[in-house]
Amino acid sequence: MDINGKIALVTGASRGIGKAIAIVLAKEGANVIVNFKESTDLAEDVVSTIRKSGGEALPLKADVSDPRNVQAMADFIYKKYGRLDILVNNASVILRPGNWDLMPLKDMDYTIDLTLKGTIYCIRTFAPKMIENRLGNIINISSTTAFGGSPFVLAYTASKAGVITVTKGMAKALGKHNIRVNAIAPGTIDTEMTTGAGEDYVKRAISLTPLGRLGKPEEIADAALFLIKAEFVTGHVLVVDGGQYI
Repeated sequence: MDINGKIALVTGASRGIGKAIAIVLAKEGANVIVNFKESTDLAEDVVSTIRKSGGEALPLKADVSDPRNVQAMADFIYKKYGRLDILVNNASVILRPGNWDLMPLKDMDYTIDLTLKGTIYCIRTFAPKMIENRLGNIINISSTTAFGGSPFVLAYTASKAGVITVTKGMAKALGKHNIRVNAIAPGTIDTEMTTGAGEDYVKRAISLTPLGRLGKPEEIADAALFLIKAEFVTGHVLVVDGGQYI
């Protein structure tokens, strides 16, 4: 897909991986909608960064765990642009403690609602217009923890595993409409979500990574760019983890 001039929505784009993806898509010429839930200042900073580089972007507040919010977001995008070409489902959360036996049920529910259901809500809401236009590209952000699981962030890993099955299922359903659906499974990336787990966690993650460092958000953005442009790739899960999962 030629990204120049395309309309792209990146959920959870006020920081970390989502921010990096929004910036790289704008550099490629996309009009980027920077979705955020609460961090208005951070989202506006992302938009400002894009505009200063000559790109096009606007912030859009919506909680993708709420299907009504997702529909309102779609209504705004269609009124302004008439379509959506690229959807990046990045919004996610790790609430601690995330242990299987310690996590409050309301936190477990919200983790699943945002990370997994939010991905489904966005696809269900935006895919029909993509089908109508016979053009669309969907990237879902999963995690390498989806492959092996973790009792310490159980709801998060379960949600990310669900994102992979959603990716494969929707690739089968939407391929005939010229819509590709792929996922990225990042390893340990240098974001606030990672550093918030503490120094010991970061040191252990680095020690388990053959390349000997944390990944950069920009490296996940490069992977997203590759998948968007790779015209004969769909239903794929691209691992970007410095060899950690070997």
